[in-house]
Amino acid sequence: MMAILGYIFSFSFLGILLWTLWGFCQDILAVAKTMHQIPCARCRYFTNDYRLKCSVHPQIANTEGAINCRDYQPVAGFLRDIGS
Repeated sequence: MMAILGYIFSFSFLGILLWTLWGFCQDILAVAKTMHQIPCARCRYFTNDYRLKCSVHPQIANTEGAINCRDYQPVAGFLRDIGS
């Protein structure tokens, strides 16, 4: 009887652990998808300097607020420069 309860407890613990890991992985993928939508690194106004990241909108540079930035201007030849 104790062995059966031990197995039930072990498998329940393993199931809860796997459920938690699955949820964690889904959250990480959702955040990564959002971060890849931020266009700042490909923008003409992005300075790549930690003191002033964007010369037009420094308060929203590299944040989710920059996803639909009205002043976004792509750098000419950006994809060519990184090897695509």
